[in-house]
Amino acid sequence: MENLGLYLICLAMLSLSSVWDFFQRRIPNNLILAGAATGLLLQGMLPGSSGFLAASYGLLVGLAVFMPGYLLGFTGAGDAKLMAAVGTFLGPLGAYQAALASILAGSLIAIGYLLFAVLFRQTASPMARYGLMTKTLVVTGKPIYIKPEQGEVMGRKFPFAVAIALGTTGWMIWQWPLG
Repeated sequence: MENLGLYLICLAMLSLSSVWDFFQRRIPNNLILAGAATGLLLQGMLPGSSGFLAASYGLLVGLAVFMPGYLLGFTGAGDAKLMAAVGTFLGPLGAYQAALASILAGSLIAIGYLLFAVLFRQTASPMARYGLMTKTLVVTGKPIYIKPEQGEVMGRKFPFAVAIALGTTGWMIWQWPLG
């Protein structure tokens, strides 16, 4: 594996970000900035200009994939910036694939979180709210969004950096082709 050093440094950044996000529910900008700068620097040291360009494009792709989630309020700004920093290590295709794997990991974590909370009655179920949103869409043809109730599981934040770390690590291990 020719990029093992890059991957190990990226995993270290992801590990620190995940732990920080898990306990603080935020990711420090300094950590993300240091990670992105390190990725750009290390990729820039590769022969030719292709390394720096790959890191730059990876940054843009990682940010672009997570930006809609941030703008819609599904993820935090730190998550989008973290995925951009990851992109500097993986390049554009790697950033895209790792971002998709991270979204999948985050979806699985969220479903597990929801099931655990509802099955063990630790929170209010969001099903009535989802039913009303679906009914409104079917009857009027217009989607609406109803905010979660106080204490509802879907109103709670979970540390998405953990999903990014799991998805990116999975991508590094398997590296499937999407083409």
